[in-house]
Amino acid sequence: MDSLAWLSVLFLCGFAALAYRFYLEPSSNAVFGLGLVLLFVIIPLRRETVVFDAALQQARWKRLRTFKVARGTIPFSEITGIGIEALASGRGGSTYRLTIQTADNKPVPMSDAYGNSLDHYESLQAEILAFLHLDGAKASPAYDVGDEASIRSLLMQGRKIEAIKLIRSSHNLGLAEAKDQVDSIAQKMNSGK
Repeated sequence: MDSLAWLSVLFLCGFAALAYRFYLEPSSNAVFGLGLVLLFVIIPLRRETVVFDAALQQARWKRLRTFKVARGTIPFSEITGIGIEALASGRGGSTYRLTIQTADNKPVPMSDAYGNSLDHYESLQAEILAFLHLDGAKASPAYDVGDEASIRSLLMQGRKIEAIKLIRSSHNLGLAEAKDQVDSIAQKMNSGK
């Protein structure tokens, strides 16, 4: 589950303080301020939930965004593995999130947020794979952040620059070399390999 509800709560506290002040001293500027803070309460409201339902043999995901809800189901029979997607962070390290790997090679992110603890994501990955009885599928005990699956996932999301950054940080390559590797992977993807 991925959520930014804490940020909305923070802005809601500011909204409550402004509303109290407006109650004490009504003014047109305060109405504008209240509306603006209320907008900041609503904008970060998002939540992503993924449920693996053993009874129905499917994974259900739901993404709540401001003014939009998306949902879907993936039968267990179409899940080929659970991947760890890596993203190069600004400080030379990497951040991670889990994805559901499917037969059509289009990973479904299990959250929008990325986290720093690779050990935590590897542990979650192992637990989910064991639950799905896919213990040997697309899981590697020593995950390589330059893994081609992560690069493919980033490219499918239109995030080519982040894919280049990931290769550069994980393999200490120059910009041209990293770009060439990403372009090579993109060509394989376009040719269906």
